[in-house]
Amino acid sequence: MGGEGIQMVAAPPGFTCWDGVSETTLEAALSPPAAGCIEADLIGERDWDVVFTRGAPGYLALAVTTQSAYRHSIVRAFIGAMASRTSLCEDLRVRIYSAVQEALMNAIFHGNLKIDPHLRDSLDGLLASQEAIELKLASPEVAHAMIRLEATWDASTVHVAVRDSGEGYDAGSPCMRNGHDMCDGASGRGLDILEAFSDGVQVLNGGTTIRLEFRR
Repeated sequence: MGGEGIQMVAAPPGFTCWDGVSETTLEAALSPPAAGCIEADLIGERDWDVVFTRGAPGYLALAVTTQSAYRHSIVRAFIGAMASRTSLCEDLRVRIYSAVQEALMNAIFHGNLKIDPHLRDSLDGLLASQEAIELKLASPEVAHAMIRLEATWDASTVHVAVRDSGEGYDAGSPCMRNGHDMCDGASGRGLDILEAFSDGVQVLNGGTTIRLEFRR
């Protein structure tokens, strides 16, 4: 598996290492026959066999930092890598992209960065949220917090899970309704978008995991 930014240092078997530089090097790192890709800044003493749940014949995984998820088009690269392994019609590809991108934004802003979702409802709030994002990304602990994408598929269904490293919410919180966090995270318009583009949505582990189902 040649290509800039690809190496196998400390990554599990079948996984490549992304240098975090650009979408181009990410696309190269995700190219077949890789089972998945881990950003270089996340390589260390982590037990990746616990982090990822491999086993399905159709499988692709990606672990990136919050900073890279915010600054690069990782969903586009990830879905492109899926499409190189399994047939995705244009409608399905658009639906997967739209839902996974929304889930990723939830993981970045509400999971790892803990940005108030209502800040972005006005121009002043949008500017304030941008300042808050850059301030939080200046902290290595926050910038290098992990976000994971895992996709599995068969002839009839595609599943994509997006997992953040946030604390989630208390199941007894007044924000909870029908198993969903209705105050922030996968809420309001965000949850509507997920449900509009996918055939099934599960909000799990206190909101830190969003699992999406797409029927072919």
